[in-house]
Amino acid sequence: MFTLWFMGRPAAGKSTLASRVEDRLVERGLDTENLDGDEIRKHLHPDLGFSREDRRTNNRRTAYIAKLLNRNGIPAIVGMITPFRDSQEQARDIIEDEGEFVLIHVKCSVEAAEERDPKGLYEEATKGNIEKFTGINHPFQEPLNPDIVVDTETQSIEDGVEHVLGELTEQGIMDEDIGSEYNFSITSKEEREVTERLRSLGYLTSR
Repeated sequence: MFTLWFMGRPAAGKSTLASRVEDRLVERGLDTENLDGDEIRKHLHPDLGFSREDRRTNNRRTAYIAKLLNRNGIPAIVGMITPFRDSQEQARDIIEDEGEFVLIHVKCSVEAAEERDPKGLYEEATKGNIEKFTGINHPFQEPLNPDIVVDTETQSIEDGVEHVLGELTEQGIMDEDIGSEYNFSITSKEEREVTERLRSLGYLTSR
């Protein structure tokens, strides 16, 4: 089981990309749960503000929810700014007890995010009307070792979705079911593991 954690600065395209990836996973028969950052704050964490500590708490609580979903066989998708590297790694530590954690950096510059900002929040923050706005008057730390990077300045949302799905398959996080070729269900990852085991025992020769 896995959690896809889409992080990035405001208006980078996290929610849109996460939603489109969710649609594709559902098409493949995976019942996923999308933990959108704005909805989580509104319905579960209305007590939290936007201080560094409150953001960390928000990220930690959300990671724990994703962990519980993974424990019960449900893939989780998270779209959340997650501006601090320690929170990014804490989310990984919490979730990897129960499933794979995939940190997806939805990347774009401040200038590009401000230009596409539908709510005009960057402009208000620049004028000093919004305190602790990520990337303007509050820190934003890009991840040091993200599992996947989608640059929304150079990639369309459609290309970004295909990139994410391709990387998930390449990394063995999400396997394409190849059971139709056999009389039993097996994933490509399981097939690779069996093949490697047979080769180590000498039943197969390396090519």
